[in-house]
Amino acid sequence: MSICSQKIRGALFQIGVPFASSELIIMPPLSENYAAEYVELRMSSAIARSRPFVSGYTGSSSVENEGFDPLAVPTLVDHHRGEAVADSRLIAAYLDILSGGALVPLQWQNQVWSEIAIVDAIPHAGLFYGANPDGDHRPELIRAGMQGAHSKKIELVSKRLEGLPAESSLRSAYRHKIIKEEAGREFISRPANMRGIIESTKSTIAKLDLRLAGGGGDRLVPEGLTLADIFWGVSLFRLLYLGYDWMWKDCSNVAGYAECLFTSPAIQNGVINWPGHPPGERIERWQRSGG
Repeated sequence: MSICSQKIRGALFQIGVPFASSELIIMPPLSENYAAEYVELRMSSAIARSRPFVSGYTGSSSVENEGFDPLAVPTLVDHHRGEAVADSRLIAAYLDILSGGALVPLQWQNQVWSEIAIVDAIPHAGLFYGANPDGDHRPELIRAGMQGAHSKKIELVSKRLEGLPAESSLRSAYRHKIIKEEAGREFISRPANMRGIIESTKSTIAKLDLRLAGGGGDRLVPEGLTLADIFWGVSLFRLLYLGYDWMWKDCSNVAGYAECLFTSPAIQNGVINWPGHPPGERIERWQRSGG
């Protein structure tokens, strides 16, 4: 269910490169992404050496805005090159290079990466973990599962930290994860914060509708399915699943765009029909049938 992992699976299916999925259960009580071996793998990536650790929470999971989370997913391992790549945007750029530019056409690079930055800043984590104070329409499974989730994660990370040797170079990574989860717990507990990220997301959707109108209504760029479309498809499907599709009720261009993206093989295979996606009444028509 990691939205960042969904983006990468969509990109992998779009370029058709063979890959293996080593899935981690990221929710308590297992939280396999907190294992020291996995954190060490992420810490070997270039972004871990060039970006500060995450130190706050705005509801987004963007490394550009939040900092690097060393205990998150996804992480791409290129076994041919012996390289680990962390952060969904960097992984996507890596895959674009592998595909010879198939995901980000050269003449549309600026527009595609601009759209990806917009999607990356949407506060999906906040909308997933936090309830809309004016009516929570998330599936019951999510509403129940997210209660106290940050506190459970803090407890598990703290136990992992206690088990590390005193001289371990990973201790700082775990401490920053605790800072993030404490900030997240505080953030979603405040109705004003939740209303703020809901309103900002609605505004982002309205602006997307205007950009789509300027491009003919059904595509951001006239070059087939790009990485921007994959990121938007994953984002819109998550919003639909969580009950926020009302945001584009009056945005006909976004509504048509979403319908088109949800039927694409990349989104169908990498997100909607990927094994383990929990059911929801809003997404039933898209699962197993292709729309």
